[in-house]
Amino acid sequence: MIFVLGATGKVGRHLVPALLDAGAPVRALTRDPAKARIDPRAEVVRGDLDTSDLPALLDGADRVFVLTQGHIADREAAVAQAAARAGVPHLVKLSTTGVHFGQKDAITTAHAEAEQAIREAGPVWTILRPGAFMDNRFAWIGSIREENAVYVPDTDPPSALVHVRDIAEVATLTLTTSGHEGATYGLTGGEALTAEQQVAILAEAIGRPLKYVEETESAAKERLIRMYGWPAKAIDGLFALKRESAPHERVVFDTIERLLGRPPRTFAAWARENASAYHHQR
Repeated sequence: MIFVLGATGKVGRHLVPALLDAGAPVRALTRDPAKARIDPRAEVVRGDLDTSDLPALLDGADRVFVLTQGHIADREAAVAQAAARAGVPHLVKLSTTGVHFGQKDAITTAHAEAEQAIREAGPVWTILRPGAFMDNRFAWIGSIREENAVYVPDTDPPSALVHVRDIAEVATLTLTTSGHEGATYGLTGGEALTAEQQVAILAEAIGRPLKYVEETESAAKERLIRMYGWPAKAIDGLFALKRESAPHERVVFDTIERLLGRPPRTFAAWARENASAYHHQR
C-alpha cells in the first residue's frame, strides 16, 4: 500500500489516480475527508501528521510519498523516522531543483534539511526535485480576466516550467517500480521560455490578445498583497526564492523523457488545457 501525503495538492491530486490506475492500493491523507475531492478508489484518512497519529497512518504501508504543507523539515523528518520504525521500506520525497543548485532561500533550505533527514532515516529513498510549476501561471488569472494584461516582475528569468502531471507520472513510476532506489531526479519541462513568450502562448490558447507589462519587484509585491491578501512575509519568501533561482530556471533536465520515454508536456499544451480558467466571468 502506498501512503500519499499532500493528496489534495498540485501534484497529489494527479498522483493518487495515477497510482490507482497503475493498480496500486492508495491511502490518501487529508485534514478534512468531507471536503477533499480524492479518487473514491483510495482509502482516505484524516490526519495532521501529529507524531501520535503516525504509527496508525503508516500501518501496512510499503511506500510513502512525502510532501507536507509548508515543507516543514521537522515534520518530514518525523514522518521519515516513524516510517523507519514502522518498517516502511521506501520513501519518495518531493523536493525542489533549488537543492540541486545549492540555493539558500528559506523554502529550499527546508527541503534540503528534509532530504537529509529522509536519507538518514533508514528506509530506501528516492528524491524528486521539480523546477517551477506551469500551474504557477494561474496567478495571472485575475489581471487577465479584468484587464487582458499580465504583470511580470522585471527580474523574472526564462524558465523551463514543468507540468504537474509529468511530476505525478514520474512519482508513480518511482513508487510502483524498482530501479529508483537512491536516485535523485531533477524534473523540468523541455524548454526554457521567457515570461513574454509564455504570455504570447497563453494569449493564443485563450483566443484574445494579452498585454505584457514588466514592473518592479516592489510594485509586484504590492500587487500580490492587494489582489490576494498574501502576508508580506510569504511574499518576501517567494521573491527570495525567485532571486536565488533566477540563474538556474533556464536549465533543462532530460529526466522526464528518459524515465517516461516521451518528451515533457509543453507549456502550450498546458495553456490549451487551462484556457477556460482565464475567460471573463459573467
